[in-house]
Amino acid sequence: MYILKNAFQNLYRNAGRNLLAAGIFLVVITMSCVALVVYNDADAIAKQYKDRLSTEVLLNVDERKVSEAWEKDETFRRPELTDELIQKMAASKYLKKAVYSVQMEAVADDLKYTTPIDDQDIEIQRAGEDPAKTRIPQYTLSGFEDVSQAKPFLEGQAELLEGGAFPTADNECLISDTLAEKNGLKPGDTFRAKSIYYTDKQGNPLEEMTLKVSGIYHREYSEGETDSGYEIFTRYKLLIDPRYTYEPVFFTDFFLKNPKDLDAFARETYAAGLSQYYSLSTDTVAYDAFVKPIEQMCVIAMIFLWVVLVLGGAILLILSSLVVRERKYEIGVLRSMGMKKSKVAVQLVLESALIMAVCLILGIALGSLLAQPVTDMLLADQMSQAMSGPSLAGSMGGASFNGLATDNSPITHISAALSFTTIMELTGIALILTAIAGAVSAACAMKYEPMRILRQRN
Repeated sequence: MYILKNAFQNLYRNAGRNLLAAGIFLVVITMSCVALVVYNDADAIAKQYKDRLSTEVLLNVDERKVSEAWEKDETFRRPELTDELIQKMAASKYLKKAVYSVQMEAVADDLKYTTPIDDQDIEIQRAGEDPAKTRIPQYTLSGFEDVSQAKPFLEGQAELLEGGAFPTADNECLISDTLAEKNGLKPGDTFRAKSIYYTDKQGNPLEEMTLKVSGIYHREYSEGETDSGYEIFTRYKLLIDPRYTYEPVFFTDFFLKNPKDLDAFARETYAAGLSQYYSLSTDTVAYDAFVKPIEQMCVIAMIFLWVVLVLGGAILLILSSLVVRERKYEIGVLRSMGMKKSKVAVQLVLESALIMAVCLILGIALGSLLAQPVTDMLLADQMSQAMSGPSLAGSMGGASFNGLATDNSPITHISAALSFTTIMELTGIALILTAIAGAVSAACAMKYEPMRILRQRN
């Protein structure tokens, strides 16, 4: 108890030296906190993206082959995907998950819409087909096996409003709150819709669908997008029914169990009937453009952490030895009063531990405040370098982001949150620094004999 009391008193007696040590401890802990928060959160995001991008299979049209075929025969039209083929692909043993959907452009003359749309007929002709009379589309019907798996709902852009439910019957649908408000619709109400085409490919009239509202959704739109309420979500089976559709437009999201199975999955898929005018690949463009900058952030954070620890530790070693030299007389008095070397060493370690405990709390608080601005700055810098570098655009289909051919969105924000793991890591660093400073102080104190110290007071 005396040793602990004396350690507390020494913090005030030697305030100048202790403040200097505290300043070094505080800087090391604060900077370590920032580095660890950046590293841990960036690493978690990078692992998420790596897992998704390395296992997500992109089914793209091979534009080069299509172009070559069209040059040889202007009536050529690439084979479209079919429900039968998609079902075979989805059943592959190499996949851990398969999400597929179908879209149809539709009109619903009974409904009011937010912007005027011309209801006149137009005539279009696709390669290899006869001209067909159509309407200008008013709505987009998107069909899923499970509507809750639609990307807007999975990513939190859209949410089902209270009182509704996701469609379970083939004729049920979800409509936007904008469309519901405009037409006074509520769950349980019905409306009619049909394809923009009047007939199927064989010239048979297409039938009108009666859709039942099972729920209403609200969607958040990003800057620049407008809430038109044009998208209606329904069941997959309804939109592939030949009574209602001219030609389904399919979308697929396949995820491999193991990224190494891509070639085996491709062989299986082509054997099942996939046309040579399609290619299978993973999104290497997004990986190079979005994941590598985050991995570079992790490297920078780790280098910074080691630099801080090495420099901070070196300064603490020097400071600890100098402090003991200044306190030689105090140590000599304690030893001459009969205090054992071990107790003197314990007191010196306790003093370092008390200083470190205060600095650890302050350092964690300061580091958590600085972590987000530092993370944002590093992310913006790394992403700008990635986007300003050589073009990574691919030669095949996909969306485009700043010239990059990819359907994946870039990482625009990393939440720099202080986790329990980071606190434990900082506590470990604090204990190591305390042990180092205390050990050096104790070692320096032990080499002095009390009588010799007192004789050499001057």
